[in-house]
Amino acid sequence: MNSKRIYLSPPNVDELEKNEVAKVLDSGWVAPVGDAIEEFERELEVHYPEKHVLALNSGTSALHLALVLAGVEDGDQVVVSSFTFAACANVILYERAVPVFLDSERKTWNLDPDLLERYLSATDKLPKAIIVTHLYGMPAQIERIVSVASEYKIAVIEDAAEAVGSNINGKHVGGFGAYGILSFNGNKIITTSAGGALICHKEGKVRGLHLATQANLGSFGYEHKEAGYNYRMSNVLAGIGIGQLGKLQDFVRKKRLIFEKYKNAFSNDFDFLEEPENYFSNRWLSAGILKVGEVESLIAFLDKKNIETRRLWKPLHLHETYRSAMFHGSGVAANLYKKGVCLPSGTGITDDQQSYVIDQILDWLNKQRAS
Repeated sequence: MNSKRIYLSPPNVDELEKNEVAKVLDSGWVAPVGDAIEEFERELEVHYPEKHVLALNSGTSALHLALVLAGVEDGDQVVVSSFTFAACANVILYERAVPVFLDSERKTWNLDPDLLERYLSATDKLPKAIIVTHLYGMPAQIERIVSVASEYKIAVIEDAAEAVGSNINGKHVGGFGAYGILSFNGNKIITTSAGGALICHKEGKVRGLHLATQANLGSFGYEHKEAGYNYRMSNVLAGIGIGQLGKLQDFVRKKRLIFEKYKNAFSNDFDFLEEPENYFSNRWLSAGILKVGEVESLIAFLDKKNIETRRLWKPLHLHETYRSAMFHGSGVAANLYKKGVCLPSGTGITDDQQSYVIDQILDWLNKQRAS
């Protein structure tokens, strides 16, 4: 057995990040204000030249602010993919709005634009916003989705939490819709320990910053005319982000190499997503659909070998919290969940470690075939 546990996607930091944090600490600016935050935002905006970026304390905070800026209120409907992380639906409940779950398509595993078009043309109550996730780093059919939404004047919010560095025709995802969000959680391709960002227009950043800092109007005290939030990123964490962002291309390159090694090893045993023409995925997690045996059995087997793996996202309409919510689809996401698994994909994984993972999976597969 491997003596050191191999995790799914742990953070990868070194002296560069330590030096950046030391600069922040030496400056004395350790609160949610300071030069590091502004520098981190400027460096992110290089990837989104037509937009502005607001650094926040989590991707979930960014999602929530995007909904608020889009004008989502009590009773409004918001379309969201069922096959995604719970935060995408939870933030809808923050505003007492109503989630409407749509199924995935097989090409990218993301929100189905054909299903979206059919739903919008048939519903008697149009949603106020649409949340689209770029799952596991694979861009959704976002151009088509934005085109459909624009016909009905509905704001599109791109959840690019898992897709920093992914693009379509060179344009980074998160920059296609009215709003985009990024996550820098510890398991993401770059990390600030905890953190996120909102991608938006200039006026949205001004308004978003006001709301993210408790909506205070006072110059020398406190004056509030509306509720605000404590959502701003720490200057210390922004220092980590500056160091990490400089490594983004190297991390993307490593993630893609990890994916290719798994794909070559398991070409007969898993179905892996191919990139559509002009799509570029950061391959945040190497996720595949198992052809032989049961996913839970494989995960349990690998856990005993000190290897962490995870199932794909459980569709949100199948969770107890959202059992009564509307869902439209034919079961694509449910089938992906049934057979899908995420393999260790951290940028710090060594060739020997990945080979060990592959050997253990091949051993399990052979046992399945023999039984």
